[in-house]
Amino acid sequence: MNDLQRNTEKLNRRSFLKKSGKWSIGLLAASALTGAYSFKAERFWYQIKEIQLKVKNLPKAFDGWRIVQFSDTHLGFYYDIEDFKLVIKKINRLKPDLIFFTGDLIQAGNMEPERYISYLQELKAAHGKWAVIGNHDMSIKNRIIQVLQNAEFSVLENKHDVIKVNQDRLYIAGIDDVMYGFPNIRKAVEGLSEQDCVLFLAHEPDIASQIAKYPIKAQFSGHSHGGQVRLPFYGPLIRQKMAIHYVDGLYHIGETKIPLYVNRGIGTTNLPIRLFCRPEITVFQLTT
Repeated sequence: MNDLQRNTEKLNRRSFLKKSGKWSIGLLAASALTGAYSFKAERFWYQIKEIQLKVKNLPKAFDGWRIVQFSDTHLGFYYDIEDFKLVIKKINRLKPDLIFFTGDLIQAGNMEPERYISYLQELKAAHGKWAVIGNHDMSIKNRIIQVLQNAEFSVLENKHDVIKVNQDRLYIAGIDDVMYGFPNIRKAVEGLSEQDCVLFLAHEPDIASQIAKYPIKAQFSGHSHGGQVRLPFYGPLIRQKMAIHYVDGLYHIGETKIPLYVNRGIGTTNLPIRLFCRPEITVFQLTT
């Protein structure tokens, strides 16, 4: 090897090391920025999604009613009442007819749920608020039920309620947590028929595989967090048990195409980050 070749090789090696160093610094900077964004920014960048929800057998009196669904606050896991206050304001500005909360008020291990009562009471809906229990709530289930009831939510544990407007009826049913409770869909809709309009709340969405044989006209769920971290062209990186098949958004189940909506939730669990998966407040306008 002559001197020219040796000098050229040294230059090429030096240039490669210099470029590699720049790439490494760039990758580290990008990773740090992504981490900061997913922890400090996107977690609090609430998306309000508006859905026209066509519901079979919907009585005319309820045509055009607005339902706001929120889910999975996981209060106590890098998210607490000061963060949740903005959600309360956003929901109230939407002037809902009904509010649905689909579970996981707290992160398991949070032993002070009573301090949220007065804030949950601030949520207003013209015709009432309903809730079901999530898997994290099960750690202190009875206390969570009491907190929600004190905040003027009707907690649906394998039962249903009815809203009456003149001669029209709208039924709201819900079940106990699927993973750790004793869910019973049959009991929740007992006495109702296919002619009735039943809106069904269940924390875990994959229970939808069982709803076709019951007089349920739409299901509302949470639990999945939408995956929390989603990659373009790949989808969710994190899939929760009982949210494997239905992760985010609107689905139509079975031959009768029963609508199922999976809300991405407000808080987080496992990791306090969101990436390409904003927290969600959903507004449904019911239509026939």
